Amino acid sequence: MPETKKSFYETNKNLIVSLALTLVTLAIYAQVVGFDFINIDDDIYITENPFVSRGVNFNNFKWALTAFHASNWHPLTWLSHQLDSGFFGLSAGGHHAVNVVFHIANSILLFALVKKLTGAFWKSAMVAAVFAVHPAHVESVAWVAERKDVLSTLFWLLTTWFYIRYTENTTEKNFYWIAVVLFALGLTAKPMLVTLPFTLILLDYWALERFDKWNLQNLLPLVKEKIPFFILTIASVVLTIWAQGASGAIQSTEFISTIDRLQNAVLAYARYVVVLFYPANLGIWYPFDKDFNSIQVAASAIFLIVVTAFCVWQIRTRKYLFVGWFWFLGTLVPVIGILQVGRQALADRYTYVPYIGLTIAVVWLLAEVFERLKLNATVVAAICGICLIVFSIVSFRQVSYWRSSETLFARTLAVTDKNYFVENNFCNYLEKKNRLDEAAAQCRAAIEHDPTLAVAYNTYGTVLMKQNKPAEAKRNFDKTLELDPNYTLAHANLVVLETTQGNIDAARSNLSKAIAADANNFYDSARLVDAYSSIAVAAMRQKRHDAAEEFFKKAIEITPNNLDFRRNLALSLHLQGKSAEAVKTLEDVIRQNPNFPEAHNTLGLIYAEQNRRQEAIAQFQKALQINPNFAPARSNLKKVME
Repeated sequence: MPETKKSFYETNKNLIVSLALTLVTLAIYAQVVGFDFINIDDDIYITENPFVSRGVNFNNFKWALTAFHASNWHPLTWLSHQLDSGFFGLSAGGHHAVNVVFHIANSILLFALVKKLTGAFWKSAMVAAVFAVHPAHVESVAWVAERKDVLSTLFWLLTTWFYIRYTENTTEKNFYWIAVVLFALGLTAKPMLVTLPFTLILLDYWALERFDKWNLQNLLPLVKEKIPFFILTIASVVLTIWAQGASGAIQSTEFISTIDRLQNAVLAYARYVVVLFYPANLGIWYPFDKDFNSIQVAASAIFLIVVTAFCVWQIRTRKYLFVGWFWFLGTLVPVIGILQVGRQALADRYTYVPYIGLTIAVVWLLAEVFERLKLNATVVAAICGICLIVFSIVSFRQVSYWRSSETLFARTLAVTDKNYFVENNFCNYLEKKNRLDEAAAQCRAAIEHDPTLAVAYNTYGTVLMKQNKPAEAKRNFDKTLELDPNYTLAHANLVVLETTQGNIDAARSNLSKAIAADANNFYDSARLVDAYSSIAVAAMRQKRHDAAEEFFKKAIEITPNNLDFRRNLALSLHLQGKSAEAVKTLEDVIRQNPNFPEAHNTLGLIYAEQNRRQEAIAQFQKALQINPNFAPARSNLKKVME
């Protein structure tokens, strides 16, 4: 019989699904190219991080490989951001667009991966579609600083793909070692991949069917096979704990007790399940509330135990339930809060990989239910289509809140209570926009909701400085340091405040404390020069010429070619009676730059005071020759000629 010619759809259905995933993702996320950076983490990662904002060069590359910045070691993520900065500068749209591209790639790869594992075309397409459009994933895609989510997941999926290829012929090790290398790269994007080896064992059981009973005899060879993966996992865990511990991100059990962590973990797991089906009231940050409702905790615990027991009971007949559920539970372990990093209760971005397992379990279970109910394909397609349309609409709206810090923070505060962290960041955002009354209100709310939040007092202090309330500002900076004596920014703000007030000794003291407490390299060379020169100028106004000399010299050590600093140093030397040294300094400046009228004018003033009239006249005339409109030199020349 002649071979039946396949239809266009049959021949191209993989491409059609991939194109559909691309188009629906673009429909939801294309709007982000017009969005701003967010002032949570985007500043730390990109806009205020010179090692990233200046693109890729040797020094920045070396920094990316070695830095424990932002409480993490993830060099591949830093390199990705550096490349973006090289291409797009600090135009946020390009950075956002790259996140969307990664999300599209992940969605298509997930479809291909699940289809390769199971051979189930439509169920695989549904899993990928839910992944592409689910509102809980908006945070991972629309937040530039969460590049680590979308990038690391790409390596997660690629690692799994090549592992599957290896299992097709275990005597051929090339695919195995490719998987190991991809896994290592993924860990350098985000340590969330530490649970990946365990998911491979789950896939060995379901879909790959490399064993049928959970016993030591079956598991031991598969665990031994994955020893390189487990070694990399252990190394990543150690590095991550080291990085987060060094930055103070890990919360002590004195602040959040073990019991509170366990209760929150139970509630978080249950909430994540609910959000899969009902993704409402999503925000960028959810505060850890220690006032637990015991009924909610008990109900959540019972729910989790019942579902877990049911999945274990179905381990033979419905392997997908066991694997999907334990994928979900297991991949959330690093971020569920037992080792509490930060002060959030949970986060939408943490679902990016865990929801893959949960979605597989739900889609396969519903497919079985639909089959038992004997629903025809059209009805099933309509149900799936409606779900995806609803998710897409909700996601589109959720993405729109990420347009700016203001829209995002306002939305988050509308759907959460006592959100001191967002209130503080909103205050910081409004302060930078000079909307000072609104900023002050947000800071006061943050302090009211958490009186121990050092950063809120510091932010409020900066607002009060701008409102010309120095005494109140100082009280808030002092309160910051009472709560956290090593808070660098509070010391730095006191330096600015005391300098402005002319309190040179206090400014000097706070600058020393700020530099000593500066664990995160806030004081780069530019900020140090700014601090030194500001104190020096203030000292000149106070006629503290010895202090001016001290701080101009410190500034010149960092920027030896700054002619203004060297000229002012000479002036401070002269006013202390060190005129010979002052003259030598100015002569050196003039030799370096003969066309610097301010240096000639200052040298002329010194000569005039020394009664060296002709030399003074020559210097004033030289200044005017360089700049005929230089009024100080003209005035000084007139005086010396009288």
